[in-house]
Amino acid sequence: MTNWATWFRQHLQSSADGFVWAFEQIAPELHDELPPAPGYLGTWPPIRHVWHVAKYERCLVIPSMRQWLGGLPADGAGWHDDAADDDDDFVRARQEGLSEIVATFCDIRRKQIVMLDELAQVDWETPRSTLWGNKPLRMIVTKTYQHTFEHGDTLLRMGLWWEEFQQRS
Repeated sequence: MTNWATWFRQHLQSSADGFVWAFEQIAPELHDELPPAPGYLGTWPPIRHVWHVAKYERCLVIPSMRQWLGGLPADGAGWHDDAADDDDDFVRARQEGLSEIVATFCDIRRKQIVMLDELAQVDWETPRSTLWGNKPLRMIVTKTYQHTFEHGDTLLRMGLWWEEFQQRS
């Protein structure tokens, strides 16, 4: 039987480190710019990916993890993915500074990793009613891990190819 709390403690930390490192591979002057080649590099500035992952984890993941600690099921409050409200939230976050967005992501991820200690003794396999349907805790935390890679992949593509696409324009 896999000790999911131990496994995720290591992998959520390493994926967070890789995610921030991917962001840092992009020239700082491009962190808040729209990328060239939106079909390959996406339609968001790099910092929006960091902000999006942090908001996803704050609004959906942490409340969902708390459910396994006796909290109420997550209701998705504050999550407006790609809606006008989401844009307003992003504008406000940018005004606080790009480095604050990265620090917020790191803090939110650290909170999840700390929660894993409390979750070590819970049942990770029995499904419960969640925002994603009837799912086990293992799926909720795996989705967090996958989501980090999904957006990290985009950031890495930006870091590797942004300047090349810019030169073609």
